Amino acid sequence: MKIRSMVRKVHLYLSMIAGIFIVLIGLTGSLLVFDNELNRMIYPDLYKITEGQPITYQKALQTVASAYPKGEIQRVYTPDDPHSQGIYLFNLKEGKGTKSVYVDPGTGNINGDLGEKAFFNQVKEIHYHLLLKDFNGKEIVGIIGFIFFFISLSGLYLWWPGIKKWARGFIIRRSKNTYVKQYDIHKVIGIIAMPLLLVVSLTGALFTYDKTIFGWFGAKTSVMPSKEKLISKPLSGGKLPLDSLLSEAEKAVPQGKIMQVRVPAQAKKGKAEGAVEIRLSRPYDPGNGNVKIWVDQYSGKVLAKQDPKVDDGLTYQTWLKPLHTGTFGGLFTKILYVIAGLTPSFLMFTGTYMWWHKKKNKRKPKRSSVTAA
Repeated sequence: MKIRSMVRKVHLYLSMIAGIFIVLIGLTGSLLVFDNELNRMIYPDLYKITEGQPITYQKALQTVASAYPKGEIQRVYTPDDPHSQGIYLFNLKEGKGTKSVYVDPGTGNINGDLGEKAFFNQVKEIHYHLLLKDFNGKEIVGIIGFIFFFISLSGLYLWWPGIKKWARGFIIRRSKNTYVKQYDIHKVIGIIAMPLLLVVSLTGALFTYDKTIFGWFGAKTSVMPSKEKLISKPLSGGKLPLDSLLSEAEKAVPQGKIMQVRVPAQAKKGKAEGAVEIRLSRPYDPGNGNVKIWVDQYSGKVLAKQDPKVDDGLTYQTWLKPLHTGTFGGLFTKILYVIAGLTPSFLMFTGTYMWWHKKKNKRKPKRSSVTAA
């Protein structure tokens, strides 16, 4: 009993300390599961697609570069990537901020752009940093992830009715007593959502602290080619068009579908230029591009390739984000993850009611004794 009582107090106190933040992160996480689809509903004009032969990526890139001369293009999403929803999407850095530029693939015209103040960018800031980006917000969210993980584990311990009575843990009793109803709802919702809550909370925390934790055991969180290998060597003919680089990537991964391009940062004076990273999706892909190709910007030579089906040690880095976002199972798992994100709100409501009910009942004897006196 002492252990159970202690676990119950830990469960309660951790929930009271981090509960409101867990609810906020859960609600924003539910929105972000379908952020690409919802963004298209909010800003339909940005996703205008004119029928006809798509323009080349190089032409689209030049159009964006001319329209935003102070911007530095960082990523290019192809129409096949979920982020772009059928258009050419360019992410660029402009000053201290970032901007997403939407290009009609049929005409090459810019449909518009979204900055950091756009709705879903603000949702991401809340989910990733709690609007505390300049005050270690990422680290705070990571700690909250661990707290939620321990809250879930303690809830699992408190729920367990024993091997012979395990089925009772899934029953909501018919009772006129509001406390009993809230207790059973809290218990049943919590245990049904438990697998996803454990996965989401732990993966969310690992986004920030995985290097530290893996380092304790002498392990690495990701496998990457050496920086010395990923260097573009300048040639007199200049850089190749983006379409040529994509063509080389397709040759290296015949069954792959190009999802996005990551352009290396502008090289500082005296430093070597980096290679272009191209991500392709090849079944089975739990995320948005499970094969990576690095290509020399000048020669088009494939400098390195990472394929989970061939290379060892890529399982963790391939699955971390899909397990956190629910993309690994298509629409079905995404819907489950939306429900999981809403679950902390129900658990906080029912848990708060139970705490308030117990506190109120503890005061009753004292009041009655004072009245009697």
